[in-house]
Amino acid sequence: MLNNIKAFGLNVIPDRQKTLEHTSQAVEGAISNMWEPILGYLKENENVFSGVVMNEIDKIQNQTMRLGMTINAGIEKRNINYES
Repeated sequence: MLNNIKAFGLNVIPDRQKTLEHTSQAVEGAISNMWEPILGYLKENENVFSGVVMNEIDKIQNQTMRLGMTINAGIEKRNINYES
């Protein structure tokens, strides 16, 4: 009669479907947590990667060049002639 007594927990059969669901949720959570910082960084800096920032830099450089050309248009430029 003592041979039929089992410790509590050893006679419990786990539900395979629930175990698979919990395992898949844990794996999905681990993978999403691993990629979350990278995706957050990309989303936060989307303007840099999409080219918006580069377009703004180009516009400012063009404006600066045009302003410099306008300011320097009235200044007489002297060329040095080394042959004479």
